[in-house]
Order: sequence, then structure tokens, then C-alpha cells
Amino acid sequence: MRLKGYLKESRVESTGLGADGMTKAKLKSMIYKETKKYTTNKIYKDRYWEGPQSIWNTFNNLNLNWNFTRSPEYKYDKQSSSKMPVRKEWYFEITWEGPKGKLLKQMGYLTAAGAGSVDDPLDKYDLVLVLF
Repeated sequence: MRLKGYLKESRVESTGLGADGMTKAKLKSMIYKETKKYTTNKIYKDRYWEGPQSIWNTFNNLNLNWNFTRSPEYKYDKQSSSKMPVRKEWYFEITWEGPKGKLLKQMGYLTAAGAGSVDDPLDKYDLVLVLF
């Protein structure tokens, strides 16, 4: 399977996963490019975390082998007396077969950072995707 020029011909037999044969750098580049429309100049206001769902759907559409590595976590401002969370974070990993047939792993997290009111910071949010 070819993904918009990201996947070069490889000696690796594909397992049917969209990232097979890619280097880590190519995978990161592809993911950032494909998710940019959800993480740049966009503020979300919804109850159902549509922004993060768009990221997970993109991973699925790219046919990536990914999963969450822990439960989502709400984070609080330590300097505030407010009991409202200011962000929510999801941690995940992507595994695939690299260009030399070695199993590779890319870790990352997605943060929904509060952009709402002081009383309800997550009423509106923007997204930050980090791959490390």
C-alpha cells in the first residue's frame, strides 16, 4: 500500500499496515502532515471530544497499528484554587515494521489544552500532538 509518496519500495513483506517500510522520521512527518488541519489554528467546542476523535480516525485511515498506552488523564493547574481541569492528555504508541524488517515503536501523546473560561477551561480547547 502506498501512502501519498511516503512509502518507498522496500524489501520488507508488508503486514498490511500503513507504516510498514518507513523510517521513524518518515512516519513522524506523515503523521504531522496528515493531522495538521486538526492541530493548527483550530479551537474546538463540543462535548464529545470531536478533535481527538479526528486524530484517531486519521490514524485509522492511514492504517496505522496504534493503541493507547494508558487511560486519558485530566491535568489541573497547581497554582489555581479551581477544581476544574485545564487539559486532558491521551498517550499512545504506534508499532510497525521498519525498512530493515525490524519492529519499530513510536510513542506520543495528544493534549487538549483548555481555551475556555476560567470557570470551565475545557469548554473550548485546542490540540497539541507530540511524537517522541
